[in-house]
Order: sequence, then structure tokens, then C-alpha cells
Amino acid sequence: MIGGAAARLARVGGASLSWVPLLALGLAVDPGCKKGTPPPSLGEPVSVEQPGGAATQLIERGSEIPTSATESFTTIRDGERRIAVHVLRGAGRSAQKLRDESWWVIDGVSGGRAGQPRVLVTFEVDAQGALSVSAREGDRKLRAAKVDDADRTVLAPAPLSEPDEDEDAADEDDK
Repeated sequence: MIGGAAARLARVGGASLSWVPLLALGLAVDPGCKKGTPPPSLGEPVSVEQPGGAATQLIERGSEIPTSATESFTTIRDGERRIAVHVLRGAGRSAQKLRDESWWVIDGVSGGRAGQPRVLVTFEVDAQGALSVSAREGDRKLRAAKVDDADRTVLAPAPLSEPDEDEDAADEDDK
């Protein structure tokens, strides 16, 4: 008796076929695994933008796909409940020189102190090269959503500290 994967049925052109004859004909073998054929690989690296415009490479070019990488993230300000992640394609240290892949928003982050890495974000590239993102904080799964092009203006970071004109004028008066 055949069990496991060999007992499953395949659907080809609307007809159900047993895996056993397909295996016998060599048709059930993944084309990427045939002898002499290299497995599918990632054509360009996957990176993320860091504050200040630097890029950090997470997945190297030529990595066999499917593949994944996990990185720790934090908030920029105390009490923030979301993290914006800018994913890039290409090699280099400057985010500006890399190709924009997508923006992702991680919602539901506990409002802790800024600068303390506590959110684990996993970047997965499937066998077709498509990217997906998931996130966890401790034992909680967080919501990770890809941001549409039209909504990206919401993600533009505000300056960490912006001088207030009234305070500058007050400083001048104190002198």
C-alpha cells in the first residue's frame, strides 16, 4: 500500500491522476530539481531602509528560493504603536540608490520605549520571487499590511526634533 504524498491525487487538465503513474513517468519531479539544473534563486538582494537613508541587506542575491530572513525592529518614538518598513531590491548601502519594492506597516506594537528592539519581522520570498512580511512581538502575532502607493504619503517620517520658531525668539529675548 502506498501512503503519504504518493497516495495523493493530482489535477491535470481537470482530470484527477494518481501520483504513482506520474512518478513512474518522471512528471511529478520539480523542474528546478532535475539533475544538472540549479534550483531557483533570488535575482537581486532584499534590503530594508534604516533611519538616515542607509540600507541593510537581509537576503543575498543568489539565495535559493523560497527563503526568509528575520530582523528585529523598534519604534522611533516612545509609545508608538506602529512601525513602517521600507523594503528595497538591489545591492548597496544607500536606500536612495536601490529599487523600491514596497512599504509595510506593522500595527499593534505595544507602546514601549523607543530604540529597544522588540518586534521580530520576517521577510519571506516564495518560489516565484514574491515577497510577504509577518511580524511578532513576544508571543503575539502583529498585523503586517502592505501599503498601497496612494497611501505612502502617510508614512513619510516627521523630523525627530524640529526647532520651534517661538522658542528661538524666546531664546533671543533672554539674551
